[in-house]
Amino acid sequence: MKSTALIFPAVLVLAAGCINVKTESEIKPIHITMDVNLKVDKELDRVFADENARRPNGDFKVAKDLVDRKAAGFTELAMLEAREGASEDDRISIAEENQRRLRRFQDVASSSGASLEAVQRRRARQIREKLSPGTWYKDDSGTWRQK
Repeated sequence: MKSTALIFPAVLVLAAGCINVKTESEIKPIHITMDVNLKVDKELDRVFADENARRPNGDFKVAKDLVDRKAAGFTELAMLEAREGASEDDRISIAEENQRRLRRFQDVASSSGASLEAVQRRRARQIREKLSPGTWYKDDSGTWRQK
């Protein structure tokens, strides 16, 4: 009886060592997000082509002036926001510029299939890369920073 009590656990241990478990996992490519981001980036570049940081055209001259004078900064959603010392005329200009920007963002969102917020956040990142030193902007968490 003692030998059976010792042999049975030994057989179980040996049998457990022979069990083969096979797991399979499938790795799917994540190209959908990349494709949407590239499409949004191209569309934003096209739509905001006249907002060249060095030589803006049209209404963007007003926005550049506001930012250069530090009367406004860019938010984490690529909109202008009045800063300390902005005059009432500055605030009116900021509101008008934000209306134009919002229409452009909505156009890009509808043509690319991305959400409005995703488009705005992509544009904010593009803007932050090109900002001149001393320009005010809000980071992704909404904290004001100066480049």
